[in-house]
Amino acid sequence: MPTRVARALALSTVLLLGCAVGSTAADSDSGWRVGRATHYSAPGDQWTIHDGSCTHKYIWPDIGPGWDAGAISDQNDEFIGSCGRCYEIRCNPIKFKDGYGAELDRSSVCYDPTASVVIQIVDACPCSYPGNYYSNMRWCCGDMDHFDISVWAFEKLADLKWGVIALQYRPVPCNYRPGNAAPKPANPTPGIPPGPNDKRP
Repeated sequence: MPTRVARALALSTVLLLGCAVGSTAADSDSGWRVGRATHYSAPGDQWTIHDGSCTHKYIWPDIGPGWDAGAISDQNDEFIGSCGRCYEIRCNPIKFKDGYGAELDRSSVCYDPTASVVIQIVDACPCSYPGNYYSNMRWCCGDMDHFDISVWAFEKLADLKWGVIALQYRPVPCNYRPGNAAPKPANPTPGIPPGPNDKRP
């Protein structure tokens, strides 16, 4: 069985068991992997969490993780079956590189490296994407585990002006509540209202 498929099946089993018993590895400070995150879905952006490849529908801010959502690189070994999966993420104060080898120093930009956010995967970050070739090659081609997360999740961890930060992340049930949840900023990014045809589930 291919490694990515085997890992995805094992991950699904762990999360199902976690939901059944109300706990996962997230009950302790273990299971973290290192990655990085860019942000998207601010009002006026070309790409939005409300038109992700997983759902193609409006995401209500008060249901589940709400607007704390994101896309996972299609080169990540947990990509298969990732739609709807949730991850706990926290800012990681380190130096790292982009896909072209440029070093980025984000060692002093985290609001609180111990505070975390739970995001739900609603989209993919494809390595090969002609419509955004340079940026997708820079971030989504597997040199480092990568997420493109909503501005509303990102701004809980660091200032949006940084564009990209390093992360620690781990899978959790979508109803998981972090012990140290990252708070909303004093002036959060305005939300995107539902359209006339968007209906609450």
